[in-house]
Amino acid sequence: MNSVFTANLDRADTPDKCDGGARYVHDLQVAGMLHAVTVRSSVRRGTITSITVPELPAGYVQVSAADVPGVNQISYFKDPCPFFAPGSVQYRGEAVLLLVGGDPAKLHRLARQTIIEYDEIPAIHTMEEALAGDKPPIFGSDNIYIEERFGHGDVDGAIARAAEVFTTTTETGYQDHLYLEPQGVLACPEVDRMTIYVSSQGPHAARKVVAAALGWDEASVRVIQTTVGGGFGGKIEPPMFLAAQSAVAAHHCGKPVRLIYTREEDLLCTTKRHPSRITVTSALAADGSILAVDIDSLFQGGGYSQSCAMVLDTGTKKASGVYHFPAIRVRGRGLASNNPMPGAFRGFGAPQNYFALETHLNALARKLGREPLEMKRALFIKQGDATITGGRYHFATGLDETISAATEAAGYYRRRKALPAGPSTRRGLGQALVKFGAPNSVDSKISLDSRSIGLRKHSDGRIEILSELVEMGQGLHTAFRKLVARHLDLPVKRVSHAPGDTDAVPFLSITGASMSVVLFGATLLEAADKLKARLDEPGEVTILQPARQPDHVFWDATALRGEPFHSYAWGTFIAEVEVDMITYQVQVVDLWVALDVGSVIDRRLVQGQIEGGAVQGLGFSLLECMPRDGFSCSLTDYLIPTFLDAPQVHGLIVETPYPPGPYGAKCVGEPPLVGVGPAIADAVANACGVEIYQLPITPEYLLQRMTKR
Repeated sequence: MNSVFTANLDRADTPDKCDGGARYVHDLQVAGMLHAVTVRSSVRRGTITSITVPELPAGYVQVSAADVPGVNQISYFKDPCPFFAPGSVQYRGEAVLLLVGGDPAKLHRLARQTIIEYDEIPAIHTMEEALAGDKPPIFGSDNIYIEERFGHGDVDGAIARAAEVFTTTTETGYQDHLYLEPQGVLACPEVDRMTIYVSSQGPHAARKVVAAALGWDEASVRVIQTTVGGGFGGKIEPPMFLAAQSAVAAHHCGKPVRLIYTREEDLLCTTKRHPSRITVTSALAADGSILAVDIDSLFQGGGYSQSCAMVLDTGTKKASGVYHFPAIRVRGRGLASNNPMPGAFRGFGAPQNYFALETHLNALARKLGREPLEMKRALFIKQGDATITGGRYHFATGLDETISAATEAAGYYRRRKALPAGPSTRRGLGQALVKFGAPNSVDSKISLDSRSIGLRKHSDGRIEILSELVEMGQGLHTAFRKLVARHLDLPVKRVSHAPGDTDAVPFLSITGASMSVVLFGATLLEAADKLKARLDEPGEVTILQPARQPDHVFWDATALRGEPFHSYAWGTFIAEVEVDMITYQVQVVDLWVALDVGSVIDRRLVQGQIEGGAVQGLGFSLLECMPRDGFSCSLTDYLIPTFLDAPQVHGLIVETPYPPGPYGAKCVGEPPLVGVGPAIADAVANACGVEIYQLPITPEYLLQRMTKR
């Protein structure tokens, strides 16, 4: 089907970002502004026994938990999550206090001279230690932040009567967002108010956190969204900490306070992708067909639960992949450790689970001597099938179309068994299949009540979109402008997007989870419908449209049953790799990504998301290797893909419109990443004849697999 939108639109944020006009937090200067530097824990776990701060120059102060007038908690999360260490620490790098003054260099020197002493407590480093129970627990009595189970059918019975049981275990590590702009915030005290300038994916969430920290009502806090230099989920949780800390400092000093992380600090202390260890077991009939699948998914959290529950919850609900198994059980657990706190990251728990399931099925196909795509085809979800949470796949899937597009473009069936191999190199083709559900929120238990998006017609005829959803490079504001202009039959140049200012735009949602266009774009069109009849009215007209779920969606947050996702994108990934059999380096030669994204709002934006997501997935799969304890503070050691590492990414767009979406659009932000890892792993297995059960696929790991060490 041809898209209803044909012309690409130049992005509204491009000119300012190209000519230097864009204002990031680091660009902001206000009269009397002070700077803040964080003093952090040097141990993983312990009780603070003393703090010795060197003599501070005149005008310099320290700010800690004792200076918090409200609550020393990130109120966005239900479990304890302090922004200043409350007399004890749970991970190395935890913020203990701020030093505030006029000279950043002097502050850094004073911070290095500050001495904190501890009574250390045995730290929990790994998921194995968290489950062992032989150290004092971090959370509850068992170190489990969250446990959920979904599924249907008699899995145990199927395993008991199976002719064979096949089991695999996969592991994935940390991944840093590595946005170009490190974390930053500026807090400006006013009479009975506090204004926060922040690089964040959720202005209203930051306002909630700051208000609770100060002990004020939310109306007394104003949050202004600055230009965001990259997010990928990493500008969700960390800015809440910086906003609360800087607001408390500004309130304490009575002056503006700016807190900017160095790159080393950002690498050390901000959120990462959750490491995982996932075991998949298939019960097989005598003919090799699958009777049931059991999935046990462990995610490693950090010293506080933070968003571990949200990520584990969303990822677990996606763990069944594109398949409808006769019986399935999925168990997900998020575990505490004294490591940095992982958090939201593009894919939101899906990359770990898709790597586990697709790798399992690809390995099973090789074991049975079958072609993986053809073996998997018999298990595909069909329209009307039940989800593992008791909902339904209500609309047509575009999976078969993405398979056709990708396999034809890559010559998959023709070339998979006949790729050239040299004396010291081997080539392989691999594939992976995904579906990606867009929820109603970054937490699928959250209602949409009291959330809204709006439009304002100004007296000169300009239309302004009133939304807190953040432009962070993905082109969201451009897509929204196109939607509104088309719906109102107006030139796009007459439509603008209001800045993210909590005094000016209503509460809606954190920007994330691939829900902005598909869910809130539909709400925006409902507002446009109401405004259309009033375009000729004189003066200013404002329409605020409450957000709501599509009519087909029902979710029981108590029983965890129903539709956790209102729509699904479907995709096929094919990777071609070349493996150097001397160094065991893996190079991706070509990458084909075919996605069913519904109707395309702007083809160039979609292609950009496909290419960017695929390259970020490449880093997760091959290069971005962080120590198991999550501590890395140097780009010398933590490598991301460069242009020399990136292959040609062939973005293949399939359009299967989703009726409740705006003009049939689905989500596109996260799906391009989630299938890259298993496709590359399958390609390496195809080239080398060994199964790959770990990401990233380092030369050291591949050497071990090849030599069975």
